[in-house]
Amino acid sequence: MSTTFGVRIPSTDEIVEIARRVGAGNGNVDVYFTNQIAELLPLELEVIPMNNTAQGVKTIEDLIKLIK
Repeated sequence: MSTTFGVRIPSTDEIVEIARRVGAGNGNVDVYFTNQIAELLPLELEVIPMNNTAQGVKTIEDLIKLIK
Protein backbone atom coordinates (compact mmCIF):
# COMPACT_ATOMS: atom_id res chain seq x y z
CA MET A 1 0.00 0.00 0.00
CA SER A 2 1.42 3.41 -0.89
CA THR A 3 0.62 6.87 0.38
CA THR A 4 1.65 10.29 -0.85
CA PHE A 5 2.01 12.97 1.84
CA GLY A 6 1.82 16.71 1.42
CA VAL A 7 1.83 19.95 3.37
CA ARG A 8 -0.74 22.71 3.12
CA ILE A 9 0.40 26.13 1.84
CA PRO A 10 -1.56 28.59 4.02
CA SER A 11 -1.74 31.46 1.50
CA THR A 12 -3.28 29.33 -1.27
CA ASP A 13 -4.69 26.36 0.66
CA GLU A 14 -2.86 24.19 -1.88
CA ILE A 15 -1.40 20.85 -0.75
CA VAL A 16 2.12 20.27 -2.07
CA GLU A 17 3.54 16.74 -2.24
CA ILE A 18 6.63 16.22 -0.08
CA ALA A 19 6.97 12.48 0.65
CA ARG A 20 5.90 9.01 -0.35
CA ARG A 21 5.53 5.73 1.51
CA VAL A 22 5.57 2.59 -0.67
CA GLY A 23 5.27 -1.06 0.29
CA ALA A 24 8.50 -2.85 -0.61
CA GLY A 25 7.26 -6.40 -0.06
CA ASN A 26 7.68 -8.87 2.79
CA GLY A 27 6.19 -6.37 5.24
CA ASN A 28 8.83 -3.74 4.46
CA VAL A 29 8.03 -0.13 3.65
CA ASP A 30 10.16 2.49 1.86
CA VAL A 31 9.63 6.13 2.84
CA TYR A 32 11.36 8.99 1.05
CA PHE A 33 11.03 12.72 0.45
CA THR A 34 9.88 13.71 -3.03
CA ASN A 35 10.60 17.41 -2.47
CA GLN A 36 13.94 18.61 -1.09
CA ILE A 37 12.31 21.44 0.85
CA ALA A 38 10.85 18.84 3.24
CA GLU A 39 14.18 18.60 5.06
CA LEU A 40 13.90 22.27 6.04
CA LEU A 41 10.37 22.12 7.43
CA PRO A 42 9.67 22.20 11.19
CA LEU A 43 9.43 18.74 12.75
CA GLU A 44 6.00 19.45 14.22
CA LEU A 45 4.47 20.53 10.87
CA GLU A 46 1.39 18.48 10.04
CA VAL A 47 1.53 16.30 6.93
CA ILE A 48 -1.58 15.39 4.97
CA PRO A 49 -2.15 11.99 3.35
CA MET A 50 -3.19 12.78 -0.21
CA ASN A 51 -4.34 9.43 -1.58
CA ASN A 52 -4.57 6.90 1.24
CA THR A 53 -4.75 6.67 5.03
CA ALA A 54 -2.06 8.22 7.22
CA GLN A 55 -1.32 4.97 9.10
CA GLY A 56 0.12 6.86 12.06
CA VAL A 57 2.10 9.47 10.12
CA LYS A 58 1.05 12.92 11.30
CA THR A 59 4.11 15.19 11.15
CA ILE A 60 7.40 15.78 9.36
CA GLU A 61 9.07 14.18 12.39
CA ASP A 62 7.07 10.97 11.84
CA LEU A 63 8.30 10.84 8.24
CA ILE A 64 11.92 11.42 9.26
CA LYS A 65 11.71 8.59 11.81
CA LEU A 66 10.43 6.23 9.12
CA ILE A 67 13.10 7.32 6.62
CA LYS A 68 15.90 6.57 9.10
